[in-house]
Amino acid sequence: MSLDLTAGIGKIITIVLLIGVGFLARKKNIITAESKKSITDLVLGLIIPIAVFNSFLSDFDWEKLRNSLVLLLIALVYYPILQFVVSKIFFGRYPKDEAKRRLFQFGITYSNAVFMGLPFAQALFGSDGLFYASVFNLPYNVYLWSMGYAALTRQPMDKKGIKNTFTNPVIIACLLGYLYWLVSVLIPDQVITALAPVFDVFATISGANTPMSMILIGAIVAEAQFIKMLRDKDIWIFSLVKLIVVPGLLFGVLYALGFRGWIVAVPTVIAAMPACATGGILAAKFDIQKELSASIITFTTMLSALTAPIWLLVLLATVVQ
Repeated sequence: MSLDLTAGIGKIITIVLLIGVGFLARKKNIITAESKKSITDLVLGLIIPIAVFNSFLSDFDWEKLRNSLVLLLIALVYYPILQFVVSKIFFGRYPKDEAKRRLFQFGITYSNAVFMGLPFAQALFGSDGLFYASVFNLPYNVYLWSMGYAALTRQPMDKKGIKNTFTNPVIIACLLGYLYWLVSVLIPDQVITALAPVFDVFATISGANTPMSMILIGAIVAEAQFIKMLRDKDIWIFSLVKLIVVPGLLFGVLYALGFRGWIVAVPTVIAAMPACATGGILAAKFDIQKELSASIITFTTMLSALTAPIWLLVLLATVVQ
């Protein structure tokens, strides 16, 4: 993998500017509350899934297969350790409120891996970055809607949770894309040629992934109550652990184990993303500190615009050549 410092910083600046465009569009009511919901559905239901599938439309090679399987194995181990060990270390007894502790533990474990992580990986590292990030995210929804759901809500995983896991458009796109990539060497050239116009459409839509996602993030941030969040000590502590400590621990472990390149860069980028929006949805549904949940999602999203460049610099100095 390769990404020079100037190009990397340039991409970060582009992402921040796109978020700024969304911020201004929401403040000026160009993006309304109603249209924001429609754009969210478009991004999550169509643009990101197509971008994910499009990232698998590359030539098969054994090194890529090896890297993807290693990333999948890391993800399978990473989320249980994060939820049952790391989150308990930091928020097992703090804060005093038990519901708040559950919310913080969930937020620490589950990043905004799909909505921000995938577009971010694509913006920084191109289609290969999105390919590896998609594979790394495969266990994410399974864990989120099973052990994550149960721990946050104190409810058993229901039928809706199971359905959400296995009918998620991003998961389906990743599974189909990975399967296509594995068998692509067996597909006749005539079929590939016939599908070329379809793949061109996928590539075109994929190009909208980063700008649409980041503009939408900006629109979400524009609705935040900044002063109230800035005065909340718990939000600051949570954000520090979420955006600095957790990705730092993951980076340090993987680096110490001798991994380099994609195997370190992709998990670190995903871990450095803000708290996931699903936590806010579940908090609202089960009345679990719903205002605080919205605040930590928004605040970590804003703060990630500052911390993400730090992690990019770390990766460029260590594992990205």
